Amino acid sequence: MSVSAPPVSIAMATYNGEKYIAEQLESIVNQTYGNIEIVITDDHSTDNTVSIVRKFQEKHSWIKLIVKDSNSGVSRTFEQAIRNCNGEYIAMSDQDDIWELNKIEILLSELKDEDAVYSNSLLVDGKGKSLNKEFKSLMNLQSYYSGVPFLLGNTLPGHSILMKANFAKRILPFPEKIMFDRWIVFCAAANNGIKYVDLPLVKYRQHDANTFGTTMSTSRIEKLSSEQLFQKKLNELNAMATAPVKDEETKSILKEMLSYFKRKWSLRRSIFFFRNYKKMLVVKNKPLYRKLLYCLKMFFKPNY
Repeated sequence: MSVSAPPVSIAMATYNGEKYIAEQLESIVNQTYGNIEIVITDDHSTDNTVSIVRKFQEKHSWIKLIVKDSNSGVSRTFEQAIRNCNGEYIAMSDQDDIWELNKIEILLSELKDEDAVYSNSLLVDGKGKSLNKEFKSLMNLQSYYSGVPFLLGNTLPGHSILMKANFAKRILPFPEKIMFDRWIVFCAAANNGIKYVDLPLVKYRQHDANTFGTTMSTSRIEKLSSEQLFQKKLNELNAMATAPVKDEETKSILKEMLSYFKRKWSLRRSIFFFRNYKKMLVVKNKPLYRKLLYCLKMFFKPNY
């Protein structure tokens, strides 16, 4: 490998991923960018995931594998991988996607003063066949320099993120009450920003075993009771209030959101959303009337 370029670490969390992990690792070890390491933390898999990784290690000494004695979940597993990364930059990787071979090269060339950069992704099925849909059709992908758009739970594709290592390690540990990729995106946007590259550099696989996919997340949330959903979203906002961010507007709007998060009707809450909807709902790919209806609904509903 070339050592003239800054080292990039790829942090991967694995769990029972034997079906797809070899294809993903092939797409990473063959990247056009030469100076990389892969840091894999396995969350106590019970299938052949670890043995597949070890076969790759025989050919590529720069693959590091950490096998946990018990299962602790995806956030803690990614956190451990990040803590063991040695590169100046860290890219997040799912175990079941497929990267374009120039992904790291392109993202690194685009990252300047921001804390992180990310790309568009192409949705594919379990066999890697295109579903003719890109991530940018699901949400508004752009560069963000404020954490406000992510206070409502919208997040960018974490599997496409490349971030500066000093930023990544500064925002650890990941809070227990919020998904790790939303935490990363919120912290980056509310500090030096997260830049968007309008290229589909990841084939994002959709299948029944997704830990967190574009369809799975919605179905899981729908199973929560009203009380559980209220508490879940309140916990997320409280977690973000502890984030090490410098954007004063983000902190101010978050503080106001928390003051209105109560289980009763509130005209002030609705007015607050009407006043800030251009900033708060920018991630949503919805027409204007839908966004305004959302603000009106906030008179009755505290679950943002």
